[in-house]
Amino acid sequence: MKRIQLPNAEILPHLCRLIDEGHKVSLRIKGNSMRPFLENERDIVVLAGASEYRTGDVVLAEIHKGCYVLHRIESIEGDTISLRGDGNIKSTETCKISDIRAIAAAFIRNGKTITAESRVWRFYSKCWTKLLFARRILLAIYRLWYNIATIH
Repeated sequence: MKRIQLPNAEILPHLCRLIDEGHKVSLRIKGNSMRPFLENERDIVVLAGASEYRTGDVVLAEIHKGCYVLHRIESIEGDTISLRGDGNIKSTETCKISDIRAIAAAFIRNGKTITAESRVWRFYSKCWTKLLFARRILLAIYRLWYNIATIH
């Protein structure tokens, strides 16, 4: 099977339309903002539509026209949502609920599917969001380990 890569701004509006029509779509992760759980070019996210969101959900949001992020909901206040990538220490984004285009229903790593509702994923999510103060150290250790592992 031939693999092609298109810029997010070009492909994501089409995928969002499919999601709005009730389809699930799979997309290979690009970027490091969701490290350590989701790795650039290794993992796949399965996106679906949703009518409700909660703190800890991983969502695809259009934070500016044509600018999409796959980040975790950090807080919800009214119709304003604060987002943060798992690999981000300081930076957050905000958007409106109406700017959320999809929710991560599952993740695929090495052919194994982990649903976003699984106990394992929810446990990791809850622990990681509580460790914001230690994230810098944990991410540094992860990056060091990952760099060593990919060299060999």
